[in-house]
Amino acid sequence: MKVLMFSWEYPPRIIGGLARHVYWLSKALARRGVEVTVITLDYPETPRVEHERNLKIVRVSSYGYQSSDFASWVHQFNLNMIEAALEEDASIIHVHDWLTAIAGITLKHLLRRPLIATFHSTERGRRQGSIVEAMQSHIHAIEWWLAYESWRIIVCSNYMKYELRNSLGVPEDKIAVIPNGIHLVEVLHAVDVHQVRRRYAEDWEKLVLFVGRMVYEKGVHVLVDAALSLLSRSQDVKFVIVGEGPMRKELMDKAYRSGFGHKFYFTGFIEDLELYELYRSCDVAVFPSLYEPFGIVALEALMAGKPVIVSDVGGLSEIVINGVNGLKVPPGDVHALSSAIEYLIGNPEVMRAMGENGAKIAREVYSWDTIAEKTLNLYLQVLQEYENNPWKPKKSVK
Repeated sequence: MKVLMFSWEYPPRIIGGLARHVYWLSKALARRGVEVTVITLDYPETPRVEHERNLKIVRVSSYGYQSSDFASWVHQFNLNMIEAALEEDASIIHVHDWLTAIAGITLKHLLRRPLIATFHSTERGRRQGSIVEAMQSHIHAIEWWLAYESWRIIVCSNYMKYELRNSLGVPEDKIAVIPNGIHLVEVLHAVDVHQVRRRYAEDWEKLVLFVGRMVYEKGVHVLVDAALSLLSRSQDVKFVIVGEGPMRKELMDKAYRSGFGHKFYFTGFIEDLELYELYRSCDVAVFPSLYEPFGIVALEALMAGKPVIVSDVGGLSEIVINGVNGLKVPPGDVHALSSAIEYLIGNPEVMRAMGENGAKIAREVYSWDTIAEKTLNLYLQVLQEYENNPWKPKKSVK
């Protein structure tokens, strides 16, 4: 089996969770004997082509003619992806999100091969159900087109399955729910916890961790407000906020104006190794998203043996069992979030038990080998249907 996989981000180009998803999925599929070629965008000082056993990475130019806006740039690099992919062979085409939809749909018809799409989120979901601007309408239309053209669609949670049915009108039997995964070795490498903690907090401070993009839908502004509320009652806690984005400066200014600036550490982007060390060294991880199709950062924290506090939304609701491996709070509820943090950091035995439960669940359900096996089974099912479908090209008879 040969799979052509498309993603606009792939390490070391990391924009969000999609890069790591494609990275670990492609590696796990390759270990199962699938020949995987990932077509992605270039990155400084990174080879154009890389080979690793059954895995091939092809990086195409992300620039060419002058682009007037983001959508034009996306269309441009899709053309570059199509050109590169024509040199490859494929049994199945697998695209991730709307950003590579045009390449996937075009190659589906050029090569007459089945197309599978993984939807990691939708434009309507990211905008809390409101599509008003021209760019939003454009993205939503491409998502609908990709859903229509796909043989099967993969989503990471039942929440996302519901969203695709309602937002894009996708039939239920066209959608497969396969969760995101976690790479166990990366999270579980040896860590000097005391040394790591001292980079960010005093020995007597509890360490509360947030990881995510500094954007509205991740709810990081809710966390800052909850932190300020808690700090007005108790100051034995330090909030470490990891990530980049447009809200970062605004939230840093707010924290410093409050007089509690010394209780926040805004790290910006950090490398994976340092991130995994933080997971292992924090007391509790908090993910107060207002919209979250899955929430792989919560899964990473659970795998590291840490309790999590999450908003009761989307995929986070499916990962966290309230009172077992973490706590759920209503989305956007500053008081509930502040109280949940205060409760956990004040009850170390509860934190320890939740952390142990979370790590056990993560190991059993969310390993990439398990996710790759489910994905491979879907590929095989699609290929079987394809073999008996009149859309498949007839072999020429000489």
